[in-house]
Amino acid sequence: MTYDDDYVTDRERKISRALAIAMHVGVVLLFVFGVAWQKRHSEPAAIVDLWSTLAPPTQEVVPPPKPAPKVEVKPEPRPEPKVAPPPKPEVKPQPKPDIALREKLEKERKVKEQQELEKKKELEQEKRKADEKKKAQQVEAKKADEKVKLEKERLAQEARLAQEKTDMTAKLAKDQASAQSRLFEEYVRQISNKIRRNIVEPPNLQGNPQVEFEVRLLPGGEVMEGSLRVRRSSGVPAYDQAVERAILKSSPLPIPPDPAMFNMFREFNLRIKPRE
Repeated sequence: MTYDDDYVTDRERKISRALAIAMHVGVVLLFVFGVAWQKRHSEPAAIVDLWSTLAPPTQEVVPPPKPAPKVEVKPEPRPEPKVAPPPKPEVKPQPKPDIALREKLEKERKVKEQQELEKKKELEQEKRKADEKKKAQQVEAKKADEKVKLEKERLAQEARLAQEKTDMTAKLAKDQASAQSRLFEEYVRQISNKIRRNIVEPPNLQGNPQVEFEVRLLPGGEVMEGSLRVRRSSGVPAYDQAVERAILKSSPLPIPPDPAMFNMFREFNLRIKPRE
């Protein structure tokens, strides 16, 4: 269809531009919503008859203008109803290789640090237990040493007391033996003197001969009959016989009054000389 541009007014041009802009905006919106292809439906074109009445500046009669050419306006494509797509599973963006490597190294480092920390704690706990055990052992060892020391001191004290007792007993025994020996010698001297007073020496006795007799006494000091026996002769039989007669004549012999001392005189050797 052709039309004369002289009859197109400014208003009609604006309407045309508006329609063109609306069409382009619709196309842009269509692409924005992701519709790649639209099914187009053909509809009867709307024929717009534009009438323009111009008010004459004067009352002159103006012949009616020619009808404006009909502008065929293409209908805007009807947008298809939007259907909400099903929710897609959230896909985490894959980190870049260097970032992933750093994250892996960092994770391994943290795991290693945690393991080292736990190992350190275990070692510290083991060391603490070992120290406590060692300390307990030292305490027990110290107690054992003290016990051994006390036992040694006790044994040493007992040994010292026993030794002192032994020494004292030995000393007492020695003193007693010495006293008994002195007492025995004293009574032997008294016996010898009594017997010597009763000796009738044989004539022409030369020197100072000594005769030794084995003597057995009864508890009262009496000489047991038939008990005298010469252990060592003086070499002068007459003198030996004279001494034997003197011993029998001197009975009972002087002995200590203490009965405990009598055992020393129950059986003893007696040496007699004419002169002491």
